[in-house]
Amino acid sequence: MENEYKTNLLKRFITSIGIIVPIILVIMLQNFWVFTVMISIICCLAFYEWVTNNLINRYLFGFNLIFLFWFCSVYFVYDYSLMLDDALVQFSEVFSSLSVYDIFLLIVLNTAIFDTVAYIIGSNFGKNYITPRISPNKTFEGLVGGISGSAIFSLIICQVYNLNSWLVLIFIIGGIFAFIGDLNISFHKRQRGIKDTGSILPGHGGILDRLDSHLIATPILLILTLEVFILL
Repeated sequence: MENEYKTNLLKRFITSIGIIVPIILVIMLQNFWVFTVMISIICCLAFYEWVTNNLINRYLFGFNLIFLFWFCSVYFVYDYSLMLDDALVQFSEVFSSLSVYDIFLLIVLNTAIFDTVAYIIGSNFGKNYITPRISPNKTFEGLVGGISGSAIFSLIICQVYNLNSWLVLIFIIGGIFAFIGDLNISFHKRQRGIKDTGSILPGHGGILDRLDSHLIATPILLILTLEVFILL
């Protein structure tokens, strides 16, 4: 069991690196159309898995959920990359040298860190299960560990970029919504009697298995960070 856990953790780590590196490269380009193509491909693959796994025949629900992620990602990056001078000055005063692409990356990393820490803590120390009928591996210990990971990550970001400490609370909220998103997809998979939506990502499963936490957390964090945090 321990060897299986270590093997799976190694697979997850290698796959995560393989996912995050191309995303970072796209972010570094800071080209709206390249960014949009990347997000569109990811969302199309996720919806394909939703349909092929016949997740309770809720194609409309799946489409709306994935479309929300796509729309918020593309809309906010587009909107904040075309700011006029006055808005750009306000944005720069709040976010220092960060661009909207950098903020999107930080949001994605926050959710990934929440997921990873929650998985490690839950697998090693988890005893109190939250929803055993929906997702038998989700524990309170893992949830607290994930939230702690988000808090530490956001504290580091605040120190490095001299940002308002309200960002810590916002990223913690993002972690909680990442958990809800994960639980939501787990519920649909449980209804269909499947563990993963695919096998394209070793250690994770399918695209939807990796995207589940981001589907709700990313739109919420984009709204809170770019529409609320900037006013604090």
